Amino acid sequence: MTQNKININRKQLSSDKIREQENFEGIINKHQKLTKRPAYKQKKFYFLLFLILLIAFLLYYTDKTGEKTSKANKIEQTN
Repeated sequence: MTQNKININRKQLSSDKIREQENFEGIINKHQKLTKRPAYKQKKFYFLLFLILLIAFLLYYTDKTGEKTSKANKIEQTN
């Protein structure tokens, strides 16, 4: 287990040294990566789910109507 070493009596940093080490964009990017919303809470997820369900419904519905028309055509051909 590592222990943090705290230096209490250190020299004050100059403003130039502080500005040199500032990297707010990097900190914000790391924060956004760590706090990314889960997939089920994003709008894209629900849109994709809706499209998949819509396509599945359309395939199912066209299959049912295709069976009815093919049966009707078979009956007409036999008469």
